[in-house]
Amino acid sequence: MSEAAGEVGIAVIGGAIIRDAKTARSHNTALVFDSSGEFVGSYRKLHLPEEEGFWETSHYDPGDQPPSVIHGLPLPVGIQICSDVNRPEGSHLLGALGAELIVCPRATEAATFARWKTVLTANAITSCTYVISVPRPQPEFGVPLGGPSFAVSPTGEVLAEGSESMILVTLDRTVLKEVRRGYPGYLPVRADLYAQGWKSVASHKITTPPA
Repeated sequence: MSEAAGEVGIAVIGGAIIRDAKTARSHNTALVFDSSGEFVGSYRKLHLPEEEGFWETSHYDPGDQPPSVIHGLPLPVGIQICSDVNRPEGSHLLGALGAELIVCPRATEAATFARWKTVLTANAITSCTYVISVPRPQPEFGVPLGGPSFAVSPTGEVLAEGSESMILVTLDRTVLKEVRRGYPGYLPVRADLYAQGWKSVASHKITTPPA
């Protein structure tokens, strides 16, 4: 990935399952390289499904760090991997930290794209960021993966939706400034208050009722 980025002269975001030598834990990890091929940041997937076709907790561990903004590219970028977008706290945190773009690689079933589109659009509007998501393009190991790539503005405007091999979109910083001055962008984040609430959730043992 580093060589590809440096040779073509564009930033590259890719991924791998990486084993941590210190902890012996493996993580689904996004890797970010700038246009010279220099490694500038990474992110470990936090939310792992465990169901037919997606036995992820059986293969690697959830990340142990909150999402953070990656610098060193033409604009500040945040990453959410696949199921992470269905816990929108990560997207909201990235927006509050100053991310202007959230990239969401995903491996999802083509038939479920309408739901993902709704979630990705809502995350863009409520976090006041651009959101771009690229899927694994075709079925693998009997799992009907696929669906279009998708790019949406913080206004909710769909910039691209398709399955072409390459799609280009233009991001406009003036749009970001406008939405962050308007509603809901100007609303306070209330990080301290929500931190108290989440702390109580972390200390509260939740039991699942029997089926």
